[in-house]
Amino acid sequence: MSAPCTVRERRRRVLSGTYIYGMDRKGRVVMPAQFRQQLGAPFVLTRAPGQCLLALSQQQWEVLAHRYEHSVLFRGYYLSAAVECPVDVTTGRFLIPLVLRDYAELRPMDEVAITGTGRAVQVARRSRWEKYLEAGEFPSLGQLDVDLEVPRPVETEPYQQEVGRPLGLPIVRCRGRMHSRAVRRLATTILELLEEQPPVIIVDVRETGDTAPALSMVHTMTQQRRVEQRVPLWVVHENALPTDEGVTFFRNLEEVLWSLDRIAGSRFRRRPQEVTDDDGRER
Repeated sequence: MSAPCTVRERRRRVLSGTYIYGMDRKGRVVMPAQFRQQLGAPFVLTRAPGQCLLALSQQQWEVLAHRYEHSVLFRGYYLSAAVECPVDVTTGRFLIPLVLRDYAELRPMDEVAITGTGRAVQVARRSRWEKYLEAGEFPSLGQLDVDLEVPRPVETEPYQQEVGRPLGLPIVRCRGRMHSRAVRRLATTILELLEEQPPVIIVDVRETGDTAPALSMVHTMTQQRRVEQRVPLWVVHENALPTDEGVTFFRNLEEVLWSLDRIAGSRFRRRPQEVTDDDGRER
């Protein structure tokens, strides 16, 4: 029998609530039906910080494996321990392999806490989970926690960018996966825009994938020129991203518009165009 704790009604795709189940003598434990619907079967189980286990859908895992294929940490820590877990359609139970049971210090007949963490499911010994709960401190997955969300299709498309000036200010709109060539292209564009000496450069990366590591490199490649010319870089994205000197983040373009008042005035007044006659003389 399960002992549900703090189960909340949330929109679909959000995994929430904690269930307590007993592990049988073979190392099997129940995955709650609510979680099975989201994870699918088989799902992927791997280790996580804090002697816990992490359950992900196949789609989430494939995205992460591709995104971190060159990461020594990901390959050595997560990939090396990952297993596919079929689920018994009758009982809802899945087998936790011995190597993962040893890592999480799970023994037959132990009580196991199965917890929805928003995008994934955490599996831990109940006593350990209760210690984290009492202390109010939970192991962090770091950047992986941010990347657990399966990207929207546009985030995996080939990279594209365009530059517009709807307010007389340069706005770079980016779409698609920000691979190494995309990083170089965006950095080059920013450096070219700096030659115009604009009061600010706005970069919209709300529809990009692999955004955080890519922007870190863009910051590094453009920092010296930006700082020397004192041109701030405003980045638009829903989530917190790596910070850098002269970089400000906004959640949407509406916030950008409101912030323009702070640097409004003569810096935004475009110089009147010189009007000349056919002989090239100014009128």
